[in-house]
Amino acid sequence: MKNEKRLVSEPEKALLSRAIEVWAQSSITLLDLRHQTIDKASMVDYRMPSSMLLYAYGGAAEVSLDDRLYSVERFGVFHGGKGSRLSITPVGDKTKIYSVFYKAEDPPFYKTELKRLLHVVNPFQEQYGFAPRSPLYFLEQLGKMHKRWSGCTPLDRFYGKAAFWSLVYEIYEELAEGGVQVLQPDLVSLVKRHIDEHYQQTLSLQQLAEAFYVSSGHLTRLFKKQEGISPQKYLIRTRVEAARARLLDSEATLREIAISCGFSDEFNLIKMFKSCFGVTPGDFRKTSSTRLIDSAIGSEAGFPYAERGRAELNLISGKGDYAVGRTKKGTLLFTGALCLTLMLSACAASTPAGNNSQANAIEQPTSTVSTEGMREFEHSGGNTLVPAYPKRIVADWYYGELLTLGLRPIGYPEYLLSEYRYVESEGTEGLGEAVEQVVELQPDLIISTWDESYEQFAQIAPSVLLKLNNGVIDRMRVLGELVNKQEAAEEWIVSFEKKLAQSKQRLAKEVAPGTTVSILNVFNKELKVSGYRNMGGDVIYNLLELEPPQKVKEMFEKDNAWNHTISFEALPEVAGTHIILTAYDPEGTAKETLAELEQSQIWNSLDAVKNGRVHVVPYYDLFFDDPIAVEHQIEMLTDMIAN
Repeated sequence: MKNEKRLVSEPEKALLSRAIEVWAQSSITLLDLRHQTIDKASMVDYRMPSSMLLYAYGGAAEVSLDDRLYSVERFGVFHGGKGSRLSITPVGDKTKIYSVFYKAEDPPFYKTELKRLLHVVNPFQEQYGFAPRSPLYFLEQLGKMHKRWSGCTPLDRFYGKAAFWSLVYEIYEELAEGGVQVLQPDLVSLVKRHIDEHYQQTLSLQQLAEAFYVSSGHLTRLFKKQEGISPQKYLIRTRVEAARARLLDSEATLREIAISCGFSDEFNLIKMFKSCFGVTPGDFRKTSSTRLIDSAIGSEAGFPYAERGRAELNLISGKGDYAVGRTKKGTLLFTGALCLTLMLSACAASTPAGNNSQANAIEQPTSTVSTEGMREFEHSGGNTLVPAYPKRIVADWYYGELLTLGLRPIGYPEYLLSEYRYVESEGTEGLGEAVEQVVELQPDLIISTWDESYEQFAQIAPSVLLKLNNGVIDRMRVLGELVNKQEAAEEWIVSFEKKLAQSKQRLAKEVAPGTTVSILNVFNKELKVSGYRNMGGDVIYNLLELEPPQKVKEMFEKDNAWNHTISFEALPEVAGTHIILTAYDPEGTAKETLAELEQSQIWNSLDAVKNGRVHVVPYYDLFFDDPIAVEHQIEMLTDMIAN
């Protein structure tokens, strides 16, 4: 590995400064310190159980961190986060390594600044490798640490911790001077490998996210961007492919196969197997694999998702039903669902959301509701006969409205459900891209806010298209009318208006006249200012009746846009007495922009910045606009601005 010197850019310096601040404010626990001699008979290959600092010396070696390969000629310093795959292979007879395992404790609730910094950069998960300028310093320090670590006294352990901080200082000094390539872990590859190795166990999206220190929503977005499917879908495909192999090469019962592949029971296996291959496991077993490929599965039979050695998704990019790209609404069809939808279309009534009773001829029918107990409802897509008292509702928005009315949707988009932090999701299935998943839920009513989704949903069950942009009270009245919960809607409105009045009274009493509020969002690489419609704008400007700066008022006065992109130079005009700051960073690009913003002279010259009136809010705390979220936002924003 060559240590080529290069200049460190200003954004990189800013991120390094933030990383050092995180180290300085964090509580670190040393877990273990090991010294090993590795030869070709004892190569290292495992997943890091914690954050880890590695020093390689005493022989050339190849060190791999998550499939990124480094060639070490004499000395090498490496760092990786928990869950990273580490592989060390000597090039000659042997090499030696010191391994320091440590853990950064979660920051306590009162360390708000540390929590904010961790949203910008997490040095405990970063990957990097470099040839140090002072290799003997690292060798001597680690040798002393290991010798004292083996002792039993508290003083020995204390020495180890003190020496560790000295090593960290030396590393960041070299990082700051350049010549070090800092890498980000390939999170998706790590998760795929984890699923491939543990698909037989109980695995949830939340467990996967927690194992790799990311939010479930961020993990889902990264996975879909790179693989075209969600982590849950990848898990299902892996299990189904494993079941297919066992059906071909064993005489095990369906239940035995189901349990061995991670399914809860044989019925779950049958449902998933049929949704993927178009036939039941029993029929598959009776049919030769050649005939199955020709008649049931077609050219897509070889699933690209499953075990190692099989084709990856990028080998079929742009081809076939599983090469799915990012979509705005997440409603792409694949072959099984498309065929089923076409069959349903042939049986459906001519109106978009008519009675689907003729669909009974299909083996897995949609929910059938007779005209008795139905009523006509007018919506943006036309008039539809809907159940007078729906029980099984699927929605692609309006989740909090339905919960407030006492109805839990049976299906809701996973990418939204995973970020909804106000209510537990138990009882609601997270929906991916496949329409067949909606079909299997057998809804009696589907509520959509997107035209494309509505057109597809209308072929499955009575569906309505709602485009409600007049605020939370109007939405509650419309939803209450739709699901026959008008009384519950009005009760909530009365309670909500009382709470809102109390918050407005508090602001009138505690906030100085002329106070203005602006909402800024670092969105990937752009800086945006929000208007009256979303990201807290409706709450701040329309409900709490606080004023935006004059420039913001002019920008959105005749414009119905949600936000506008601005330059740093425009900040003095759009910055209010208080600034609400969020960051949307699914691709890891907002960190650089945020660091540039916080280091800029323009930002630091703002009145709100100098006087501590910048309020950093997690993105999804302002994203949702339903009754539950809005009540939370009113309380949170009132506290921030009043204090």
